[in-house]
Amino acid sequence: MLAALTTPKSEQPTEYKLQPLDTVLFAGLDSDPVSKLIKKITLHEVVPELKTPFHEIWTHAGILVDKTVLPIDCLEDGKIYILESGFSGEILGYVYSKILPVDHKVEQDGCHLGPQIRDFAAVVEETDANVGICPLTPEARSLLQQKLTQNPNFVLDIYNKYKSYSYPLTNPLRVVASASTSLHNDLKEYEATTKDVEEKDETVFCSELVSIIYREIGHPTFVAANPDTFSPLELEVAPEFGGRVYYAKEDKTTLLCNNNQCIGVDSRVVKVQRLVQGLKLSNNWVSVGPAGGVPKNAFKIGKDSDGVQIYAARVKIGAAYVLGKIRADKTCPLVTYLEREVEIHFGHEVLCGVEGSRWVGAEEGEIPANAVVGGVGRDGELIYVARAVVKREGGFLGIGARDVWTCGGVAKEWKAIRAPYAEKEVTRDEYEVLCLRS
Repeated sequence: MLAALTTPKSEQPTEYKLQPLDTVLFAGLDSDPVSKLIKKITLHEVVPELKTPFHEIWTHAGILVDKTVLPIDCLEDGKIYILESGFSGEILGYVYSKILPVDHKVEQDGCHLGPQIRDFAAVVEETDANVGICPLTPEARSLLQQKLTQNPNFVLDIYNKYKSYSYPLTNPLRVVASASTSLHNDLKEYEATTKDVEEKDETVFCSELVSIIYREIGHPTFVAANPDTFSPLELEVAPEFGGRVYYAKEDKTTLLCNNNQCIGVDSRVVKVQRLVQGLKLSNNWVSVGPAGGVPKNAFKIGKDSDGVQIYAARVKIGAAYVLGKIRADKTCPLVTYLEREVEIHFGHEVLCGVEGSRWVGAEEGEIPANAVVGGVGRDGELIYVARAVVKREGGFLGIGARDVWTCGGVAKEWKAIRAPYAEKEVTRDEYEVLCLRS
């Protein structure tokens, strides 16, 4: 699983050169209500269905262009831009972005909603969000070159068709529905029912516009599905990108170099992977493929409410190693992410063969000596393997009652264990931490 997220060292380039028609993804901040909503919907509807690792819960998408693929007068030779459907300028008194489109005139204190072209380097510099680029694989780029040979202006044709469309800002249902097949079908049924009652402006949202371009190229993933069914996260995991993401901005640091034409590839994702591989017991985490269950010699944590044994599990999501549990009778683990329980189907690791260890009681963020580091949080905090009793069952008047355990992680900053249980993230300020005997 880990190798799927990074290029083997022998093949790892020192930098990535920006290429037109590679996908751009933004991981909006949790403080932005729109981004937060998209993240939670994506986590609920998309992540449990994925069979491929991913880097971020992405909230917005665009595509790189330059004058070679989009020959319009407002673009400068040799400069990289982002073509996206979104909003810029001032909206209802809130300045969403000061980087205005180069292809649409925006009045002072005005805004633009819908497809637009903006200076990519300026957009990256302005935002505080992580910005990733998914480069097309050599095979996918070869198909692109064939399309450009057949029709050098196909991107221009798509741009001209959609440039006057709007963005569904006041009706986010279409964006939300892209994350769920059932929601998408329900919305289509609703729109068919009301089409004669309510006149609608023509709109296109961010990942829909990107998908339209890739469908026109003939990339199989996008030919096989409607463009309005792709969320930003589903763009990243499409096979046409080979599982690679290069960060143009990470942790509020711009990583563009060489006159904004390249990106250094030594991102925090790679650095954290090196850190985890150097930890004690790193070899005790056994990698398991999608729906691979529990390997032999897995380290027992305790028993679930129905008496089934649970084990410590972790998964890698971008720069985070997230801890959770897997039951003896299940093939996939449960972890907590963005404050909820999530079942992971794209592969996991299970803690095995831990000799000379013990559980040490602690509370409110305490980390005992020789505690076992098992993960790293989204903000870089070290996460220690921990377990907690979530309830006691059976017995009479407290006699003969059985402890029900869950497993997760604790960090000093959290002041409590965070663990999956009963379809949600539970916290307990009293817990036990796995420690090595000195």
